[in-house]
Amino acid sequence: MVMKRLLTLTLVAGLAAAFILHGAGLPRLARAQEPIKLTFWNYWDGKNGEVMQALVDRYNAEHPEVEIENVFIGWGELLPKLQLAVTGGDMPDLAAADMVWMPYLANSGALVPLNSFIEASEVDIQDFYPALLAVNTYDDQIYGLPVSTNNLELFINSDLFEAAGLDPAAPPTTWDELRDAAVQCANPERGVIGMELYTQPGEGLTWQFQVYLWQAGGDFLTEDLSAAAFNSEAGLKALNYWLDLIESGAYTLSDWGLFGQGQACMVMDGSWMVGIWAETAPFEWTTAPMPYPEDGEPATNMGGEHIFIMAQDEAKQQAAWDFINWFTSPEIQLEWDKETGFMPVRDSVATDEDYRAWIEETEPRLLPFVEMQQYAHNRPPVEQYAEISDAFSAVIERALYGQISPEDALAEAEAAVNSLLQ
Repeated sequence: MVMKRLLTLTLVAGLAAAFILHGAGLPRLARAQEPIKLTFWNYWDGKNGEVMQALVDRYNAEHPEVEIENVFIGWGELLPKLQLAVTGGDMPDLAAADMVWMPYLANSGALVPLNSFIEASEVDIQDFYPALLAVNTYDDQIYGLPVSTNNLELFINSDLFEAAGLDPAAPPTTWDELRDAAVQCANPERGVIGMELYTQPGEGLTWQFQVYLWQAGGDFLTEDLSAAAFNSEAGLKALNYWLDLIESGAYTLSDWGLFGQGQACMVMDGSWMVGIWAETAPFEWTTAPMPYPEDGEPATNMGGEHIFIMAQDEAKQQAAWDFINWFTSPEIQLEWDKETGFMPVRDSVATDEDYRAWIEETEPRLLPFVEMQQYAHNRPPVEQYAEISDAFSAVIERALYGQISPEDALAEAEAAVNSLLQ
């Protein structure tokens, strides 16, 4: 009888414990299984945006414990939104942004250092190109990883070239040849320009003009990044060349985007446009290295995006890092580069036999970008770069419209840039 009572009490106690677990433990377990939700800001649109969304969708499907929301924000809006987020506290969990914004973002205190995550993972940090990695490194702390890079080369509308008696297989190689071909190809009666330039204020103008400046042997800022360096013989040569293209009739001042509409014979644009125009351009086109002066040097501008963490919660930080580690892996980067036309950020991808074979056999129009990446310059990594670019381009635009002499424009731009640097 005593034994029976003991068994009964044990059974009752067990049922009570089970009831308690059912009432308290299982809801906690259910809550723990809810996915960690992350917001991911970036400005990739068009084909690049489609590829990014597909990768995010795949990651979410393969990692049900995480749910990443891919949020597109236009290039011109992303930095202001990030600045507001830094001051207001309503930040995304992770973001990918222009490499030239990294000095400001790293110094804002809003980015999470990645050193501990890198050390705890198997990522080969030395596989990333040093010049790209350096953009993210401050006081020995790494605040982001490169996910894409690119440069600017020459695009040629083969149909317009041939109609003008030019051979797209024999592209111009010097500034003089570029101007002559642009003049010959331009057809004002049909609304066709010879060489499209970016002439609106903003980073687009600065980004393109810097290529001509470097090709002429100049630089944008001094070596110690303390002052403007473009008010020079090289700067004047570059600006006068743009003015020569305008005065010769090779280019008519207009909004950007004429080449993609089939209204420009040539344009200097980025490697990412190879994938876009391969699907959208209603004409035949090819690419070539960007021409440079006979007494100058080959040069191009290096762009790209870097990904970083802004989440404050430790669980979200780890989840964000896991995605970054996946996205920057050689396997995913190989796919990303092939789908978007971005240049590799990792040596293992650039030297991958599959990647090289794909370029040579599937999209040889990327070859000039791959070959010219060695001549790519980095825009000055200063915290005020966005303001500097706006100030510079606003003055140069006035020179292009004939409102100010090229000499006065460079001097005025120099004063504006130096004021911002000081």
